[in-house]
Amino acid sequence: MAQALLTMPVVAVIGAKGGVGKTTVAANLGTSLADAGRSVLAIDLDPQNALRFHLALDRTACECGLAGVLAGRANWAQAMQSGRGGVVLLPFGAIDDEHQIDLERQLADHPGWLADTLARFRLPPETVVLLDTPPGPSVYLQQALRVAQLGVVTVLPDAGSFATLPLVDRMVDKYCRGRPDFIASVCLVNQVDAGKRLNRDVLQALRHELGDRLLGVVHQDQAVCEALASATDVRRYAPFSQAADDFVQCARQVLRRLAPPAHPAEIRRP
Repeated sequence: MAQALLTMPVVAVIGAKGGVGKTTVAANLGTSLADAGRSVLAIDLDPQNALRFHLALDRTACECGLAGVLAGRANWAQAMQSGRGGVVLLPFGAIDDEHQIDLERQLADHPGWLADTLARFRLPPETVVLLDTPPGPSVYLQQALRVAQLGVVTVLPDAGSFATLPLVDRMVDKYCRGRPDFIASVCLVNQVDAGKRLNRDVLQALRHELGDRLLGVVHQDQAVCEALASATDVRRYAPFSQAADDFVQCARQVLRRLAPPAHPAEIRRP
C-alpha cells in the first residue's frame, strides 16, 4: 500500500544517543514556531512520555496519548490537548512493557502508519508537525523519518558527536533521501559552553564538517532548567536569556528551510 502524501511540513527531532536535550529542543522549537504565528502539533513518539513535562498544561491528562488510542481506550480528539505557548500536544501516553512490545510490533508491521494517521487528521497545510523521537534506532524513529521533510539532529559539543553523526546519516539515507518531499537533515548543537575550550574546539570542527547543515547553536543556560522546573518554556520564563534567543534563531532557520522560496513569518522578539 502506498504511503499517504502529506500537505503539511513535518519536522523530526532526532538524537543518536540519550542525554543530548532532544526533548527540550523539541519543546522550545515548538513554542518558538508557535510564537512565529505557525500552528504547531507536537507529537511525542518516545515511550518515556517526557514531552508533557515541557508542554502539557495538565500533566495528569497525558496518561492516554497515542498509546491509549492504539489500545482502543480513546480517540484522537481525546488524546490531544492544548499545550503551552499555543502548541497542540499529542503525548505518547502511559504504557506497560507488554503493551509496548505489542505496539512496536504493530508499527513494524505497518510502516506507513504515521503517514496515514497524519493524513487522516486533515491538518491545515500551514501547520507544522513536530515529532519528538526516542534516541537511537527504533521503530518510532523509522516511522518519523518516513514522513519527515526536515530532520533536526541534536548533538552535544563533545567528542561523541562525531561518532554518532554517521549512524544518523545512515538512517536518514535509508528512510528519507530519494523522497521528493524530503528537504534536508540538519544539526543543532545543544548546551554549548563557550567558556570551555573543548566545547569551542568541537563546535568549530562541527561548523567545518557540517557547513550549511548546521541549523544553529543553543548555549548552556541555567534558564532552560529553571523554565522546566517552573513548567514553562524558556522564552516565557526568561525572554531575554541567551537560550531564548538561540531558540528564536533556530526556529527561524527551520522556517527558512521548510519554505526556501517564501518569506517565513518573523518570530516576534520579546
